[in-house]
Amino acid sequence: MNRRNFLLTSALFFGGIRNFGFANPQTDFKTLKIGYLPITDHLLVIAKDFKGSNFTPIKFPSWVDLSEALRSKSIDGAFILTPLALRLKSQGLDIKAIMAAHRNGSALVVKKGFLGDSNKRDITQLKGLKIAIPSRFSTHYLLLSNLLSQANLTTDDVTLIDMAPTEMLSALSSNSIDAFIVAEPFCIAAENAKLADVFILSKDILNNHICCVLTFHQQILEQQSQNITALVGDFLESANFIHNKPQEAAKLSNKFLGQRVPLIENLLSQDKRVIYEHLKLTPEDISHTIKNMEDFKIAKLNITFEDFVDSHFIDLAGKA
Repeated sequence: MNRRNFLLTSALFFGGIRNFGFANPQTDFKTLKIGYLPITDHLLVIAKDFKGSNFTPIKFPSWVDLSEALRSKSIDGAFILTPLALRLKSQGLDIKAIMAAHRNGSALVVKKGFLGDSNKRDITQLKGLKIAIPSRFSTHYLLLSNLLSQANLTTDDVTLIDMAPTEMLSALSSNSIDAFIVAEPFCIAAENAKLADVFILSKDILNNHICCVLTFHQQILEQQSQNITALVGDFLESANFIHNKPQEAAKLSNKFLGQRVPLIENLLSQDKRVIYEHLKLTPEDISHTIKNMEDFKIAKLNITFEDFVDSHFIDLAGKA
């Protein structure tokens, strides 16, 4: 079995997507295979059921698995962290981001009892904590770095632990970590389970920030431009559906995220905690991310907005 098929088989087994009718990657050129994680950042995948969209959603347990599948071209595209996508692009992977998957949508939570009886949030309280992050090449790392800098702290003042989002609640419960910063719904799930309190929402660090983008291989964009334009249209309609009918969207989410419907409904009802509007990427979105990656010594990238983003598809879909 070659690496391409091995990764897809692994995704099927570990990601639990056997119900999606897996298509042979070597013979099916019509069904786009799109990787995602079970996070609300990627809730647009409900387009599969809401619109009957022509793609195969492939669920991955971690960013490492998803990025390796994208790198090996086992999947055609992915909802992926912007810094991670930029890193892959800088390493020679010919991918383009065509839209933002959402805005806001994350939080830094600390173990229950850490804040005591006070509602006061003092950034210096974070010093010395063991904080889980999903990846060094994540928006969450950049958000945390920005937050710490407000108190003249750096990530050297905390202990960072790279961890898959799905493992963070159990790690907090077992006291392996003191806090984590990651995409929803794991933060609100930790709240509801009385394991954690929200220290700060990501929107209160940087409002309307991007985090994940939808990317495709350049070759796929060229070969399947009409299919991708139609799919982007479905994603935009799904975004409006989530915004306007969060209760119904929450019901559709269960199949893809595996979380309880009331949990997702509660999350989507909160003001701007995660939003699915203004999904066209701007030069400021990307330049801010690149500057942060340089400022916080993640990577120095010689990539322009035009190198990384193709707005052609969202423009066409928006007109349609």
